[in-house]
Amino acid sequence: ILLYTRFLAYQPERIVRIMRKVLEAKPDTHLLVVGKGLGGEEEDFLRLLQRNELDHATTMAGWVPPHELPHYFAAADVAIYPMDDTLINRTKCSVKLIDLLAAGVPVIADRVGQNEEYIEHNVTGLLTRPGDDEDMAEKILALLSDEARRRALGENARRQTRGRYSWDVLARTAERAYQDILSRD
Repeated sequence: ILLYTRFLAYQPERIVRIMRKVLEAKPDTHLLVVGKGLGGEEEDFLRLLQRNELDHATTMAGWVPPHELPHYFAAADVAIYPMDDTLINRTKCSVKLIDLLAAGVPVIADRVGQNEEYIEHNVTGLLTRPGDDEDMAEKILALLSDEARRRALGENARRQTRGRYSWDVLARTAERAYQDILSRD
């Protein structure tokens, strides 16, 4: 399970609860955490994992240079994108989520803000009820046991995300908008 994060969009205790549920059903599951907080949140998270005896099932990769991210993404069977239902999260553009989807990683995300715009449920990823640990854990376990579904979600996500949000597509859209404005004058 990949958690690609800055540790800002959710309560870290939630990951502990989700991982406990997943490990109860599938003890060989491993959490790969890629990312670093702004103020040492990754160290706090590691201590939380240690206190809850989950550090044995976790690898903390820390900050990873962008050119190395594909290697970490490829190591994941699924990625989770937890997000508390807050006003800030409802208005965020989730660049990390777009990165995961464009790389073809099957993603399970909370149905908060733009996550619902980027993920078409059961087509390009899975959406969970915000804050529902049980729902997220169940969806993780379902995807971990279904390789064909993971592959289909990942490929659909890659195709749709690159077709809508690649820099080439966005640049052409912006250019058309500017041309439309200039042609009015």
